[in-house]
Amino acid sequence: MLVYVDLEFYKNQYLLGRAPKIPDVDFPYWAMLASGEIRQRTFQRVEALEVIPEEVGMCCCELAEKLYSVDAARDENGMILQSYGNDGETGTYKTDELSEAGICRSVAGIVRKWLVNTGLMYCGVGR
Repeated sequence: MLVYVDLEFYKNQYLLGRAPKIPDVDFPYWAMLASGEIRQRTFQRVEALEVIPEEVGMCCCELAEKLYSVDAARDENGMILQSYGNDGETGTYKTDELSEAGICRSVAGIVRKWLVNTGLMYCGVGR
C-alpha cells in the first residue's frame, strides 16, 4: 500500500517547527491509515499520479493527527471519557464529535478542505 507522506514531510512541511502530536515511532501506522482514507475518498486517483500533490500530503498529515487523537482519547473499553468524578466513582462518556459518525464527518471535512480543488474527488467518469 502506498503511503502518501513520510515522517520528514510531516515534520518539515506540515508542522513547520511545531511540536508533533504523533510520536515518531507511531507516525508510519497513522500515515498508512490516513492514506487509506484518502485513497477511498479519491477513488484511488492519487496512485495514478506521477507526483503526489502537496495538498495530498498535508491532508494525510492532518488526517493522521485526527485519527491518532481519537485513538488516544479512548479508554481500554474503546469509549471516550469526557469527565470523571471520584466522589461516587462516576464518569461521563463523550458520544458526539468522537462517535463513529462524528469521526466520519471530521475525516470527510479534512479531506474536502485539502482536496476539493484538486480534481481528485471528482465522482464522474474520467477521460
